[in-house]
Amino acid sequence: MRLLVDVGNTQVKYVFQATEDTSTLSDIVYLDYQSFQAQLSQGKFSEVSAVILANVHGNAVHDSIEKWAALNNIAFVQVHSTAKAFGVTSSYLQPERLGVDRWLAMIGAKQIYPQQNLLIIDAGTATTVDVLDANGQHCGGWIMPGVQTLFDSLLTRTSKIIATPKTSASLSFGMNSSNCLNHGSWAMTIGAIKEAIIQANSQLILDKVLITGGNGQAIANLMTDTCQLEPKLVFHGLSCFQVS
Repeated sequence: MRLLVDVGNTQVKYVFQATEDTSTLSDIVYLDYQSFQAQLSQGKFSEVSAVILANVHGNAVHDSIEKWAALNNIAFVQVHSTAKAFGVTSSYLQPERLGVDRWLAMIGAKQIYPQQNLLIIDAGTATTVDVLDANGQHCGGWIMPGVQTLFDSLLTRTSKIIATPKTSASLSFGMNSSNCLNHGSWAMTIGAIKEAIIQANSQLILDKVLITGGNGQAIANLMTDTCQLEPKLVFHGLSCFQVS
């Protein structure tokens, strides 16, 4: 069994892959960094034979996994963005500078929806948008603050807005400052996605708009006729890689 790990900006996510068939991916487990490191030491992953890692955070979690894998004689590889992989070609002149989470989401999308023009939205701490044509060519994208980052950034730059984050997403007009800021953060994100769809369709005819990431479900609920939820895109990308 393989352990596929996505270390994000605010948390760790992982799935188990029983075989090389990507349809065998388990449900996603979400943990903070400390809880994941505790699981490493508690024998949670005793059946794992290989670890495939994507990391956009610091080195602490990476180093913990690498040390644990070495001590337990478990194969380990960290995936990095490259110019081309699994039918996807990067648009970046310096492809290693493309965030590996974006890269893996495109690879995963290509495996699930081959020969289709795709808009891929990964909505977490940041909201990223990437266009992938039917031939696997990355046609560029956007990086924007995520919903919570939008909310937090305004609070840190103002002194008289009093607001607390809400767990539910809404586009309705607020009747107090807290709701106005919460709903406005979602509205900005939805508006940007709608503009991305317009921009993408001006370059090619989109077949699908895919949404993934921690805010993916909420955005899919707000755009029911537009977005298709694919929460495991990054993991489908990770599942393509082998440990040498």
